[in-house]
Amino acid sequence: MCSNTIDVRSIASLSGMNFYIPDYQRGYRWTASQAIQMLSDFEEFCKRNDQGNVASGEYYCLQPIVVKKKEWTERKGDGREEYIEGYEVIDGQQRLTTLYIIMKCIWKVCEILYPKFQLYSINYETRKEYDSNKFLTEIDQNTGKANEFIDFYYMKSVYDAVYQWIDSKAELRNEIARILLEHKFDAEENIDLARNVRVIWYEVSGDNTSSSIDIFTRLNIGKIPLTNAELIKALLLKKGNFLSSDDTMRQLQIATEWNSIEQRLQDDSFWYFLYRSDYPFTYENRIEFIFDLMKSRTIDSEFYHTFNEFNKELESLKSEKKSEKNQRFKNQECINKIWDNVKQIYQTFVEWYEDRTLYHLIGFLIEYKADIRTLINASKSKKKDEFLNYIKKEISNKLGRLSIDDLSFAENKYSIKQVLLLFNILTALKDKKSDMRFPFNKYKMEKWDIEHVCSQTDKTITNENQQRRWIDDMLEFFVGSAAEDKVNQHISNLEIEIKNNPEQARNGLLRSELKLVNSINSLRKEGLSNFENVFKEVQSFFNEDKVEDKDNISNLTLLDEETNRSYGNAFFPIKRKRIIANDELGIFVPIATKNLFLKYYSKRSNNLMHWENSDAKDYLACLKEFVSPYIKA
Repeated sequence: MCSNTIDVRSIASLSGMNFYIPDYQRGYRWTASQAIQMLSDFEEFCKRNDQGNVASGEYYCLQPIVVKKKEWTERKGDGREEYIEGYEVIDGQQRLTTLYIIMKCIWKVCEILYPKFQLYSINYETRKEYDSNKFLTEIDQNTGKANEFIDFYYMKSVYDAVYQWIDSKAELRNEIARILLEHKFDAEENIDLARNVRVIWYEVSGDNTSSSIDIFTRLNIGKIPLTNAELIKALLLKKGNFLSSDDTMRQLQIATEWNSIEQRLQDDSFWYFLYRSDYPFTYENRIEFIFDLMKSRTIDSEFYHTFNEFNKELESLKSEKKSEKNQRFKNQECINKIWDNVKQIYQTFVEWYEDRTLYHLIGFLIEYKADIRTLINASKSKKKDEFLNYIKKEISNKLGRLSIDDLSFAENKYSIKQVLLLFNILTALKDKKSDMRFPFNKYKMEKWDIEHVCSQTDKTITNENQQRRWIDDMLEFFVGSAAEDKVNQHISNLEIEIKNNPEQARNGLLRSELKLVNSINSLRKEGLSNFENVFKEVQSFFNEDKVEDKDNISNLTLLDEETNRSYGNAFFPIKRKRIIANDELGIFVPIATKNLFLKYYSKRSNNLMHWENSDAKDYLACLKEFVSPYIKA
């Protein structure tokens, strides 16, 4: 369960508070431009409010301030020590200090409009002899101390820039004071109805100093911010929502269910069925993916969009329960409603995953940017057969009207990859009795892409490192190793076998192989000047120069980067050998790719080492048979 607490607080609620900045943190380092950006955001919020585009209770939210309760003593000017109760600031010093400086710049307006508000204090443990608290308190007065201490320099620079900005926009003084300090708290509904600036207040429990340092290190040194999922968990499971022993059991139940969902999502086979390759967000806590879907987070959303939307939903639900006098019951109803919606989406995902047909077809759609929320809604509103037909229609919409015969590597890469992935998925799905599944996790994590089955004859290898890699590949294929002693031994063995073998046909093959191995080996011994001639010689031996249209989809398949090699000209038998070796080792190979290199689609296979026009035509025919029913007429 979550022992930390979270809230979204108005700046007005910080009135009179005492904050303590420990010495494990660096000093104040915000620049003038950062402070002006904050003011510009406030100005934009004010404009939206003036135009009537801000609803009652809507707020502009600052990033989290992470605090922990703390008690300390301070020595006053008269020598006595004063006992202080307040909060240690683990993260958020820069924001708190900048807000303080902004309010000092408009303090006369603040005093008139909000006389009950007391500016909070900030006490800095670092370099106490300079008394940063006193400098900050008197920053609006003439002072010559700005150059005595680096923190003072940054504080004064920001103050001067903010004061100048506000002075140039005098009409905004009242508006900025209002959005900072207005507070319309409805005690009955326990919500703030003001259109104001608020801060995510994350309060850490415990008295251990080392835990504060650990959290600070994570948030600042490691640059790992609090995630939306962490904040939502604290929001839903905070102690104030669970007041009785029965409520505590419900809190434990939700926490257990949360962990169960997260654990299932950490299973890559389940996760990558849902998570597409080019998704703009990554997740440490994968349950946050569900939260983002629920709250329509986009790449343009601010970082804590999802948490803020959940907080607004919770406040809205509580507001709807106006007739409910029992606060405990009201809280439980609201929390249950939100959590039940989370579980419902998760259960939908589980149902899709466990249905073999839906798993494959929806997995394809998700990879090609189908809107998951639309799929969820369709799943809820349709019977199973209707939903399956809907999914098939959506696949047709993704593929569009295309002619498989005319797909070309140079012009149709996106459509080709769609077709090849769908072909692999439908191949895996074909055997109704099998429990084989296309592994989306391996496909996405290992970066399989479109490659030529038979190498491109018009693509010569000019890079010296790539040429040497090609030489090693060829020697490994013929000899089994590129090691010099192994190559020399193989050449010797071929010469002996040729001398002792009377069979003419066999001798011809042996002589061809010996000639090739000697030619390839000579490149390593004598230099690469003759590389192009040797390359063409090997290409001719493998019939790699006889396939008619090498850019057509009939000569394309899904291959991983290692199998295809960086030089992009590995010959068919080289690729075939690696595919077979990977399959024997249990390394993932897309099923249609494996079938192709085993010549499963070829009606006649005179030579397993060559990829010929007839092989390409048979492969294309099978591909069309599987995929054509999903293509729009």
